[in-house]
Amino acid sequence: MWNKLERKVVEALEGGGCGAFAGGFAIERATSTNGVASGDVPRARRPEVLVGHGGAGAPFAKLGRVLFGILTNDVPALSAATATDDLAVRKKRQASNGAFFGTWDSLAGRWLAAGQPRSSSGVTTAVALTDGTMRFVYVQSRRLSGKLGNAVELGAAFPRDALVWTRRSGVFRDVQFGFADGSWGTLFVAEMEDFLQQFPETLSHKQPIP
Repeated sequence: MWNKLERKVVEALEGGGCGAFAGGFAIERATSTNGVASGDVPRARRPEVLVGHGGAGAPFAKLGRVLFGILTNDVPALSAATATDDLAVRKKRQASNGAFFGTWDSLAGRWLAAGQPRSSSGVTTAVALTDGTMRFVYVQSRRLSGKLGNAVELGAAFPRDALVWTRRSGVFRDVQFGFADGSWGTLFVAEMEDFLQQFPETLSHKQPIP
């Protein structure tokens, strides 16, 4: 799966003049949910991507709006995350292994939003690394089969040096991404081996959140 996805990501980077591909990994919404400290982004802040490309997911629409939403990764927030930059709250979320700390405009808030796109066609999300950038890339796909479509879209880009630490949360393949502004957010990494090749200094869940 990743090899096919990587080819589409590389083509998109080359076509967009985004620099040479230096690695990457596929991500999804985190599996962990812990109330106000969850990483679920409000729908209004999630980017709508691959607009007008309904081919890979459209046949499932007949199953109903709710099921279609699940199949195309266009589902509502599972819990009500509370965005805050209160340092006292930060300490509490460090101690409780919270999935998210920061405002929605913080680096982590924007990272989580980019990692939880809305799409009527179905989407697989990848993070592509270049010399100085981490860029989200959205590839059309079917949710159940994973079959990739033809449509690809470049998303938000973040400076690589804005990411100062990564940590496995202890929940399956969830990874916490910590940023230079003190915020952090959690996403599910589809292939942990690919991820750890790029971030070998990732902290274990036994180490505290910095």
